[in-house]
Amino acid sequence: MEHIIEKYQDLPMYLSANNGVVNFYPKFGFERTFEKLPVCEFEIKNDIKPVKLQYDDPKVWNYIHKRVNFSHKLDCLNTASINIFHLYWGYLKDSIYEIPELDTLIIAEQKESTLKLIGVYLLRNINFTQLAKFLPFSNVTKVEFGFMPYWSDIEYVMQEYETDPIFIRGINCDLGEFKFPELSIT
Repeated sequence: MEHIIEKYQDLPMYLSANNGVVNFYPKFGFERTFEKLPVCEFEIKNDIKPVKLQYDDPKVWNYIHKRVNFSHKLDCLNTASINIFHLYWGYLKDSIYEIPELDTLIIAEQKESTLKLIGVYLLRNINFTQLAKFLPFSNVTKVEFGFMPYWSDIEYVMQEYETDPIFIRGINCDLGEFKFPELSIT
């Protein structure tokens, strides 16, 4: 920890922890903070055959490294390696979809009528309404985002939810209600 803090002392940092170590990170200047989950009511009733990709498909690497969509509220730069790590870890191996018509890769899971968009990687800017028309899901009434949405054509609310403890260091502003991108958390 000391080596990383010294090497990157002027950069804001955040990390995820488990409840067993909540007293460890404050020793290094980290403060515990609490995220909220962006959620919107949105109906999706598409009858589209999904185009699934394997985590090791070169297209996945290309989408993640060349994405153009970044949130104006809160996002993380230079996170391609940790994004790839999450996909190679395997727990999302059945959640990787390509939408070739939109030059888009999504990491998503549907549970009952809720669609969780864990990650969206666009090679060109589109709005959410355009994306929704091509999502290979049906019977969706609610969308949860694993990041701060970057689209101006949807309204969402920030809801409290249970997650692992989050710690921040070197952030010199009020984050307000926020969600760190799930695929960038270490």
